[in-house]
Amino acid sequence: MKCDIKMMLKAGVGLAAVVAVAYATFPAARELITALAPALFFLICPVMMFFMMKGMQSCHKEQDVRNPEARRAPQPDTKNILDERH
Repeated sequence: MKCDIKMMLKAGVGLAAVVAVAYATFPAARELITALAPALFFLICPVMMFFMMKGMQSCHKEQDVRNPEARRAPQPDTKNILDERH
């Protein structure tokens, strides 16, 4: 998964919806929401990249646990190699 413009627009629209709902729901915190919203929009790409990297690490851990034999390299048969030399 890469951080392209389409994904960034979707995340930006989602964040705008969350900010709008929070602004409408919590009238006492409107100043705080208004103050934090630009910082959230500025940090959206690094935060998304952080969560994507965490998600990728969890996938690799599952593969290692499920199939530990997949990472081992095949060992050459030394008996056949020695027989062919003689």
